[in-house]
Amino acid sequence: MHDRPISFSLALIFIMLSMLIWLALGVIIALHAHPALPDNPILQGGMAVLSFCAAGLLLVLFIFLRKRYRIAWFAALGFLAITSLLTIFDDFGWTDLVVLVINIVPMLLLLKDRAWFMQVGSKAA
Repeated sequence: MHDRPISFSLALIFIMLSMLIWLALGVIIALHAHPALPDNPILQGGMAVLSFCAAGLLLVLFIFLRKRYRIAWFAALGFLAITSLLTIFDDFGWTDLVVLVINIVPMLLLLKDRAWFMQVGSKAA
């Protein structure tokens, strides 16, 4: 697939970076190394599982975006938009700003390449 725009490849890189962040957060929480969380093991376990699920979802979206499945384009935009909103409405610090940028950049790049992604070569399902 040599006709893929560079901006789309860059969006995929940012999606993988986001996946790695979610994976790292899940590991940090699972190891009880996050200093800001309460000592409730059920809460920490649930947050770790949700972080791993987010990382897994991003991995699946990455795979299906590379194969140009249209539903993956919509799902990726939705996931990135929701996580961006959740980041904004959380206690906002410099790490949240980094995560927000890592979520917004691929969202904008995916929107930029919408016409290419929705061409005849992409899969409807």
